[in-house]
Amino acid sequence: MHSFTLTPGVMIAGAMLLLTTVLSIYVSRVYLPAKIRYAYLKSITALAAAVETKDAGTVGHAQRVASLTVEVAKRLGIDARGLERIEYASLLMDMGKANVPQKILKKKETLTAEEWEVIKSHSRMGAEMAGAVPFLADTADYILHHHEYWNGTGYPDGLKGEEIPLSSRILAVASDYDAMISDRPYHPPMTPKQAMDEIRLGIGVKYDPSVAGAFLESIRERTQA
Repeated sequence: MHSFTLTPGVMIAGAMLLLTTVLSIYVSRVYLPAKIRYAYLKSITALAAAVETKDAGTVGHAQRVASLTVEVAKRLGIDARGLERIEYASLLMDMGKANVPQKILKKKETLTAEEWEVIKSHSRMGAEMAGAVPFLADTADYILHHHEYWNGTGYPDGLKGEEIPLSSRILAVASDYDAMISDRPYHPPMTPKQAMDEIRLGIGVKYDPSVAGAFLESIRERTQA
């Protein structure tokens, strides 16, 4: 069991979520006028950016993943409300990292077992934070399970196959791809083609075959790889 302290990152996240909560008092969860939707999106994007300042290697990661997930979700026939929810989940998926020490996020060496548990805690913490906000509550499961893998080897709950929410399965592929092509403390960036090859190797193991197929189609169109 790990104890957590109230870090500046968590305070930022809390403030942003409080703003979202206040807005939600005045807005129906069923229908959101365009201006209100825009205000939510701006707030959530600001929250994602605030969390990413802790780890320079991830700056812009959430917004890139959001763009990819929405594109793939459209291919898979997800409706307008579902597209909105997965976009929000994409932006918020790593907000639990606000309470992960920078020395762990930026560590180049192999993580210890205890450090890995701290890293893994971010998905559950992020889900709890989203779940505390009425407007975002239905994104909590997407955030909680975005590191689950198709064969059950992911975390935090070891879900497998269609036990994993579809939006989480999309997030898993998009997030991994963007991490692969980004410069991180623990690895240099891959080319898009190399990352696509890695995704292919993970089909049926890490990734839902249907989701991975739609994702690869989207990337081919983007990169002509």
